[in-house]
Amino acid sequence: MTILLFLNKIFALKNNSKKKTNPIELESLRSELIEKTLITSSNNLRLFLYHNFFELVFTLNNSNLEEAFLKEFIDDYLNSIKKYEVWGNDPSLTKKIFEQLNCIGDHSFAAEHITALNLEFRRIELQSIKLTKILNGDDFEDEEEHKAFFPLIDYEAQDDFYGTVESVTVRISKAADVDNFIIVPSEKEIEKRLSEQCRNSWLIALNISKQYVKNPYKHHEVIINFDKKEGFYEGNSLGIALTLSFLEEILKFYNPTYLIKLVDKSAFTGGLSESGEILNTSEYIIQRKVSAIFFSEINSFVIPKPEENYALFTLKQLKKNYPNRNLKLIPAENINDVLNRRDLVDIRKQKAVLRTAKFVKKNWISAVATVLLALFFAFLFVMDMDDNPESLYSDGNKLFVKNKNGKILWTKLVSVSDTYHSRVAKIVDIDNNDLNGIIICGEREPRTNLIKNSAMVVCYNSGGEEVWNYIFQDTVVADREILNTEYTVSILDTVTFQGQKTLLVYASNCPSFSSAIFCLDLKTGERLPGTFWASGHIMEGTVKDIDNDGKKDIVGVGYENGYEDLVFFAYELDTLIKVRPTMEQYLIRNYPVSKMKSYIRFPKTDFDNYFKIRIPGYSMNNFSKDDNNLKFKFSSSIPNSSDQSAVGYEINYDLKNINIVIGSTFRVQRDTLVAHGNLNQPYTDTEGYKNIIKSKILYWKNGNWVKRNELD
Repeated sequence: MTILLFLNKIFALKNNSKKKTNPIELESLRSELIEKTLITSSNNLRLFLYHNFFELVFTLNNSNLEEAFLKEFIDDYLNSIKKYEVWGNDPSLTKKIFEQLNCIGDHSFAAEHITALNLEFRRIELQSIKLTKILNGDDFEDEEEHKAFFPLIDYEAQDDFYGTVESVTVRISKAADVDNFIIVPSEKEIEKRLSEQCRNSWLIALNISKQYVKNPYKHHEVIINFDKKEGFYEGNSLGIALTLSFLEEILKFYNPTYLIKLVDKSAFTGGLSESGEILNTSEYIIQRKVSAIFFSEINSFVIPKPEENYALFTLKQLKKNYPNRNLKLIPAENINDVLNRRDLVDIRKQKAVLRTAKFVKKNWISAVATVLLALFFAFLFVMDMDDNPESLYSDGNKLFVKNKNGKILWTKLVSVSDTYHSRVAKIVDIDNNDLNGIIICGEREPRTNLIKNSAMVVCYNSGGEEVWNYIFQDTVVADREILNTEYTVSILDTVTFQGQKTLLVYASNCPSFSSAIFCLDLKTGERLPGTFWASGHIMEGTVKDIDNDGKKDIVGVGYENGYEDLVFFAYELDTLIKVRPTMEQYLIRNYPVSKMKSYIRFPKTDFDNYFKIRIPGYSMNNFSKDDNNLKFKFSSSIPNSSDQSAVGYEINYDLKNINIVIGSTFRVQRDTLVAHGNLNQPYTDTEGYKNIIKSKILYWKNGNWVKRNELD
């Protein structure tokens, strides 16, 4: 059923006063509502669907039915309300939403959301008061920064949602060898026309700026940040606004004699050709855009000259209801028509004192930095006698051990990037003598450049002399095979456990699937009791008392070969040898199964399945504990790509609730497949798609895998 048929069905039931709506009909509509809100990427359409369904249920005047059919939608409804703005929409539509929001606040099923509902109620009320003043022709004070605004049309939304008034924030810096444009957010709709318009607008702005700027840099990096991040940017009609934003920022960057500043609140529509000619939109689009601007804070709207009649007709129709609304339409044929109007663009000479102050401020910082750097190195040369290791750095081939002033004390051959060196090297105070030692894994032999032993952990003292080493060579058995002793070891963390300073190390079997977390005495390197075995490589982890019982827990992420999923796990640190639960054929035998404090499986996405990926990729060096927001965080990686974040997972410290974060590169790649019909909707960065991922996440509870709603 299409969205239009779904809405018609709701309207028919609302308007048929003779027929009483029954729960079976409501259940059918409820299922259809879930489907429709999942497939749409338009917040306005989603809100419209919720609004009409809620309105239908409220007509029944039955509190039991209201709670049964509306409570499950209140969270997503509220999220849609938070993204709704009065600007760009017909006031009659806002009034309906406002009234319904007030009505929902009076119902018991929304009691736990009353604070959030009241905040949104007040926000919409204040915006409505301001819009009413604008429509009545009243003056109003506005302290917001003046920008080049442009109307953005939401084609999925119904006609009363005319559009959004958007703007961009531009940042410019010097680039090395090519102009680089970074667009935020990078949605699927950042397509060829928009990319070409960004480059055209940049070249036009750069060319105009040359009459004010002498010897600009050859190449620049340009960050274009869409302020409202609506996510449906396409086409080239923001060309004028983008060119003015570029020009304004170029002049700020180079600080020439003249600057430009946009006057008052002005909006612009129309793409620009390479020569600066303003391109048409269409009759339908210009009418929608004039309507969106009419119901906004904008005072002046620049439009393509050939579409003046369409725009004037729309304005005339709108002013029948709001005759005092002050909106000036300004037709233009090219960018010079805009720049030559002082009611739009103020071009003025800077005061010499102000310009000099900017120059001194900009260059004084680098001058002071140079002086400080010189003093810093002079201090190191003359005074630095500190031989205590304080920091580590890797260039990919060597590990450099430095003191607190950055002086290199000694080096070891370790092949790891600086990003990941914390997994193979760690500074530790071994015996509380205030002299740090270094723990190193994966060190190479200088003569052969080969790894000495991938399963060896070595401890060096502050002078780089070996204190001890340990080689992990356990043998374990599963039904599938006897696992050999070829392991690679990495550092997990250090902790004081049972009165001993302990090094936690994790080992991964090179040719097969077994992995283990084991303990070493930090002072002597002796193996301590307590080993945790898993059927799948452990990737990263940390130590935390997750349930505040006074006992330390190991928290980690990695692979599960039996279930072919990514997993998050947590267990109590103890002296036992135990194994993580898995499928029978992968289970490490002869040890008890661990009682897990948390064990969560994260599914393959449809994107993984499309590329026939056996186990989702993992984005290394991505696991963290966020004590400020009470969350553990990690990310999967994109198949057949470099190690970039695909889907991020944020696990609350309650180990139940999980937030999904969609990576921008993954969003673009998956949405391309959706757009070409290779993957099914919904599009990627939508609540619908996130909910699909959430619905497949499994939790270990009492020996069984359950869904989130079965945990409580």
